[in-house]
Amino acid sequence: MCAAQSSPRQNPQLSTLLDRLASTRLVTLTGPAGVGKSHLAARIAESIELPVFRADLSACQDAALVPHAVAAALHTSPEQGADPVHAVLQLLSRRRGLLVLETCEHVLTGCAYLVGRLHDHCPQLQILTTSRKALGVPGEQPVALRPLPPEATVGMLTEKAATQGVDLPRYWGRLLAQRLDGDPLSILLAARSLRLMPAQRLYASLAVPGGRFTVLTDGPKDPPRHRSLLRAIEWSHELCTRAERLLWARISAFDGTFTEEQVRTVFAGGSEFASLVRSSVVIPQDAAAVPGSYRLPLAHREYGQLRLAGLGD
Repeated sequence: MCAAQSSPRQNPQLSTLLDRLASTRLVTLTGPAGVGKSHLAARIAESIELPVFRADLSACQDAALVPHAVAAALHTSPEQGADPVHAVLQLLSRRRGLLVLETCEHVLTGCAYLVGRLHDHCPQLQILTTSRKALGVPGEQPVALRPLPPEATVGMLTEKAATQGVDLPRYWGRLLAQRLDGDPLSILLAARSLRLMPAQRLYASLAVPGGRFTVLTDGPKDPPRHRSLLRAIEWSHELCTRAERLLWARISAFDGTFTEEQVRTVFAGGSEFASLVRSSVVIPQDAAAVPGSYRLPLAHREYGQLRLAGLGD
């Protein structure tokens, strides 16, 4: 599933997700950095006909503090010494509505515990979370977002460039789209870069290995991890174990797609491969094209190559 970019009331993707929420009451939007999880969650919140409660957990640094962060976002303050989970349950147990928890991946255990309790004890509550990996809670319906296809990439880039006062020729839109890899954050940052440089120069910068990290920097102030493409990728890297980081760097040597068997054959430590898939660092390739194949999104591959060069492998 690709990240939604159009009006929520006209997008069949949103209709499908709203139906899933209504039937399962727990949906997690997963996907790589910058793919549009928060954007889609916002569209869902805008279109649902229920009260919406929202908590952004990006600033929460401890899984044990997740209930406190959610309680604060819901404008409730547990008494000193009281269980914050109980306070949140008490507030939401009889409420109809949608609870949106954004950016759960770095405090996954705390989110999983709280969401599991809410799902069990709040029968009228629908829960939507965004995370680079699924929570692993019983009843959860993970929905993996994937990069945009080429034509949608061209369309979004042209639209975003126009908002910056840039009339992007379709020829350059197509060329730039090849280097942006369908990543909505990269597309947004590229459109902003077009205010400062012509399309030819931007394309040349993107064609240099690692060059995207020097030009795709003019992001929004909030959230901080989206201020630059490099920061978004680093956020994912920081969440990986040492062994996962090493494998990420090593598989960046693959040019294009690869299979799990190839990874395990070529590299020791291939057992971390499944973890990188769960964390949306590695994503499945179109199964209709090459069944069982995977790839690193282009930005992840170039970042891995920079790390690999630093390792001296």
